[in-house]
Amino acid sequence: MSEMESSTTPEATPAEGDTPSEGNPANREAAKYRRQLRETEAKLSAAEERVNRLLRKAIEDQVSSKLAVPADLFDVGKVELSDLLDADGYPDSETIDAAADALLKQRPHLSARPMPWPSVHGGTEDEDDEEAPTRTWTEALRYNDPRYSGQRR
Repeated sequence: MSEMESSTTPEATPAEGDTPSEGNPANREAAKYRRQLRETEAKLSAAEERVNRLLRKAIEDQVSSKLAVPADLFDVGKVELSDLLDADGYPDSETIDAAADALLKQRPHLSARPMPWPSVHGGTEDEDDEEAPTRTWTEALRYNDPRYSGQRR
């Protein structure tokens, strides 16, 4: 490496918006404050992102008993995080429950609870009916066997 290349390091390059301030101490101080401002804004943005992730996780935990995939509240339901917070910025339970119920009303298949099966009875729903014969698999398989044709019911 030559001496010219080693003297121009990235640290020596002024940041965007900064002017070289070799002679004026006021410019150096202003550049220092601009750098601090950008760093602080980046830290604030990262902190806001973490808080939003934590709030979203808390809301997803609350609707996990209602939705099979709690993230569906945001992804499928298109609900914004800010819509589910109260005036102080905390999750509002009533609003969250109402949003989950509204989503389930539109798309019941997203429910965490299994949907009941339709009736599989052959038209009779009387489980108390003692006269109804109880069939076994052996009887069902023998039904069409000519050797047991006399045992049909």
